[in-house]
Amino acid sequence: MKTISKIIALTLTGVLLGAGAIALNTQGLNTAQAQSASAKATVDSAKAAGKIGETAAGYLDAVNNQSLDAATQAAMKEINIARKALYTRLANEQNVKTEVVAALTGEKQVAKARAGEYVLMSSGNWVQK
Repeated sequence: MKTISKIIALTLTGVLLGAGAIALNTQGLNTAQAQSASAKATVDSAKAAGKIGETAAGYLDAVNNQSLDAATQAAMKEINIARKALYTRLANEQNVKTEVVAALTGEKQVAKARAGEYVLMSSGNWVQK
């Protein structure tokens, strides 16, 4: 299991940090969809403002269930959809559950969060770094 975890972690690190495009299978079509620069900028701004944070589960979420404006909500959703597609693809390649890949990535995303940003720990508590 440790070997699989390491393989998944290394693969995810390379894909999440080095690649911009994520292959999505939508209605049987294989299309490439990049995380848009505007979605990333919107989410980065919301993270800095303490509205959105990384979770140990591998996804973005509203800190303490704050209400988000439509643009911020849409940007967060876009990124989470792309992440889930990536986690699913990698899980299928490694013959593990999607949740395992998501959690391994979540650990890394939480660890690399910037000072002042919020992260949701596996305990269920939001913590400001």
